[in-house]
Amino acid sequence: MLDAIRYESFRLRSLRSTWVLFATGPVIQFLFALIWATHRDMPLRTRFDNAFIGVFLVLAVLPAVAVGVGAFGHEYRFRTIVTTTLTLRTPARILGAKAVVTALFGAVSGAALVAATLLAEAVAGALFTDGAAIGQALLGAIVFAVLSCLLGLGVAAVSRNSVVALVAMIGFPTIVETLMTLGKVDAALIPFSSAARLITTAQWSAPVTLLVLAAAFLAASWVTLSRRDA
Repeated sequence: MLDAIRYESFRLRSLRSTWVLFATGPVIQFLFALIWATHRDMPLRTRFDNAFIGVFLVLAVLPAVAVGVGAFGHEYRFRTIVTTTLTLRTPARILGAKAVVTALFGAVSGAALVAATLLAEAVAGALFTDGAAIGQALLGAIVFAVLSCLLGLGVAAVSRNSVVALVAMIGFPTIVETLMTLGKVDAALIPFSSAARLITTAQWSAPVTLLVLAAAFLAASWVTLSRRDA
């Protein structure tokens, strides 16, 4: 399995798009956080928390999600899935390696978003130093980014189309979840919106729905890989 992870890690690191997307997320987050940091009529904690709400967070995490989508999307687009299958042999190793590497990338990306937010606060002249709030945001952002990236990986594997997967990963947290909110659906059942609450509160059950959704798509990915590429 370690060889499979090394193989996938090298594939990810060798793509220029990986590094471009990795840098894009924190830049987006920095700009959003800077906007909130200039609202000096708000408490500093409120400005910090607001940098992680709604569409802001979705757009900032989207570049990392695109890397997760590309982990399978590029394979099918450029027909390299055949080489990957011949090299790693089994669907379990293929999916496992991609999931581990994608999760690690998501974790680093989530941490970078918090760092970008703190930098924005400092640039605006309002350095945020609440260790407990920063720690909570760090944990929540990492969990949110990891689960989002894994869901993107699963959707791309099932659909075998990176465009379809990206549209789904943009449309669901923005359009579908908005409709769910308007329809008075229990907030705990709205995956992305619920998971994002872990960033600003110690509500440990918040990411459960997104976790279940990601796990379901990863399980479906294993089934489709077994049938199509084994």
